[in-house]
Amino acid sequence: MGIFDFLKGNKKAKSDVTEKSLKIADLLDESKEIVLTEQEVQEYINQEINERSSDEPKFDFDSTDFDPLFKEAAKVIVESQQGSAALLQRKLLLGYNRASRLIDDLEMTGIIGSFDGENARKVNIPNIHQLKLFFQLGKIQNKRLNHFKENILPFHEEFIASKVIEIKKDKEIAAENELKEFIKRKILSEENEKLEKERIRLLKNQVRKELIDEGIILSLDESDLKRQPIPQDILDKVWNRDGGKCVKCGSQEKIEFDHIIPFSKGGSNTYRNLQILCEKCNRQKSNSIG
Repeated sequence: MGIFDFLKGNKKAKSDVTEKSLKIADLLDESKEIVLTEQEVQEYINQEINERSSDEPKFDFDSTDFDPLFKEAAKVIVESQQGSAALLQRKLLLGYNRASRLIDDLEMTGIIGSFDGENARKVNIPNIHQLKLFFQLGKIQNKRLNHFKENILPFHEEFIASKVIEIKKDKEIAAENELKEFIKRKILSEENEKLEKERIRLLKNQVRKELIDEGIILSLDESDLKRQPIPQDILDKVWNRDGGKCVKCGSQEKIEFDHIIPFSKGGSNTYRNLQILCEKCNRQKSNSIG
């Protein structure tokens, strides 16, 4: 009698053989050595570097930042293996906007892949068991990844640590440069605004003077010619330039700051238009230019 005839006529024997076959298959599967390719190892190393150098907060699936239906939506997606907003609308009776936001959250947490044109989104978690582990551990259980972390990662710790330090340093430099650029733009904007105000004031005075010379108006409007206080840094520069003494006679008594072109004639509070005079020389100069 052949083995197949024997098994056909003996259900118990058939059951025993099947059970032994399953045990052998299980044994082979458990003892099968995991061998990672160089590309996989490099991908896992890069993943480790990115995780350690990332400033992004770790996901808390019970956080109020997530939609209350987030876990239910994840379950629907994993059970159906379809990353679709339309599916969530139908299964959870949701509007399009809320379903779309849930899809975005599922992509952000890595449960589904990114949108790829006309192709369906990839579901990265194969079953509900893996989904439960994902919520518990914040990641997908992966035997190959676990093998990497237990057996290969320790040999690359020094390299990964140095890369993380390098990346964080680069981020600090980039952040500092970005701040400098912001401050630079702000200062230039403020300076341009000052220059524009000064230009308009000078033009206004010039036009008024022309109108007076033409006899169209009688006098300058004093309210428009109201002096602006001279900035302290300008005063300091003029003081240092002129040596703290009268540029006419050299006296250091009763020192005053004078506009070379008088304010009433369109002069401004700029460094080049200011000089130091003693009270006597300033009175003699009066409202003349010079």
